[in-house]
Amino acid sequence: MKLTLPSSIIVAMALYGTRATAFSTIARHQFGRNVVSTAAKSAAASFLSAGALLNPTPVSAARSFTTGFSALRMADVDSEAPFKTWTFDKSCDSMECNEVGSISISISDDASAVEYADLIVLGIQGPEKEKEGDEKKDDDEDVPEPMLLGKAKELDEQFGGALTDLLSQNYKEFKHGAKASSTTPTLTIVANGGKAKKVILLGLGNEGEDVDDDFMAKLGSTLASQCDATKNIKTCSLVLPSSLSIDDMPVADMSTGFYSALYSDNRYRTGDKIKKMAETLESVSVVVEGELSDSAATATAIESGKAIAKGVFMSKDIVNAPHNVLNSESLANVARKIAEESGGTITCTILGKEECEKRGMGAYLGVARGSETQPQFIHLTYTPKSGNVSKKVGIVGKGLLLTLADITSRLLGWN
Repeated sequence: MKLTLPSSIIVAMALYGTRATAFSTIARHQFGRNVVSTAAKSAAASFLSAGALLNPTPVSAARSFTTGFSALRMADVDSEAPFKTWTFDKSCDSMECNEVGSISISISDDASAVEYADLIVLGIQGPEKEKEGDEKKDDDEDVPEPMLLGKAKELDEQFGGALTDLLSQNYKEFKHGAKASSTTPTLTIVANGGKAKKVILLGLGNEGEDVDDDFMAKLGSTLASQCDATKNIKTCSLVLPSSLSIDDMPVADMSTGFYSALYSDNRYRTGDKIKKMAETLESVSVVVEGELSDSAATATAIESGKAIAKGVFMSKDIVNAPHNVLNSESLANVARKIAEESGGTITCTILGKEECEKRGMGAYLGVARGSETQPQFIHLTYTPKSGNVSKKVGIVGKGLLLTLADITSRLLGWN
């Protein structure tokens, strides 16, 4: 008897009777040329499985298949995918990127911002060590009396000594600020019948110590983590004591650390799985108790750090993108986007299959044959706005798209 459908489809549906098996079998044939949403698959596959079991003849099963596939196509037309991806006949040609966000950071020596902040983060330095090699104090030794200075002392008096108590209660973990990047638990205070204030003490290390190269980056990331953990705040003020000279610090690193710590890849999440970092936060003001010599340069450094964080975001986006989104073509379009947004400092050249063949790039093309998309040899060139090039630096990277057979063999330990 001549079957209306390929016999493998009938066997898969009749013997197994599962939606996943039936649909995956169909997808290998001409009938499964369109990839659809999960909901559409489930609805149509239910028709397929039920039709095969209730209609034992091939013709009846074929009629059930036609009905189910029609439902699948109709559901696909009405459905909207949460993100752009591939179809059976066409690869994805673009990749979405996460935005850094609109939270603003400012640095000044004006302490008035602290008064209106929802969250106050006080930078605390531990006392200067008398000499090197001092023995560490035992955990059961009496806690030394904390000494608060400047704005921290002023707020402690305003809050009735609450900050002094907080330091004493958390001495083992915080060491009065001697442990750099450590924080105390959040303290909520309502003073003089006013608005509730949330206060966190942030350790800056011992006074007089040389700071590590990544000190400012850690400071920014710790600040971001605290802003994310403290819910329903719009404004935050970080107070840095006069003993810490901000003019000698790489402010751009703090900015990069702050924004980078707020990265969350929500491109492929929906509903309650979406995770937004510091969702309600609008602004962060860094208050320097010491002298701030050049506020314009500091503002420029903040923007520079944010631009670097944007690059960090894009790098993470590329690494995190699944293969049904990221391929040679969509990656090439990301490179074009970088050039378009560079203000003319970056130019982009893409070599396709024909150009690579003319240049005799056989090894490159050989590897590219394992991909579903055409090879895209990306060449980005940066030139300073001044146009004066004093040194040429080349960076070479490789993007390799593994074939399904290669992935399977690796999972099974064949190589």
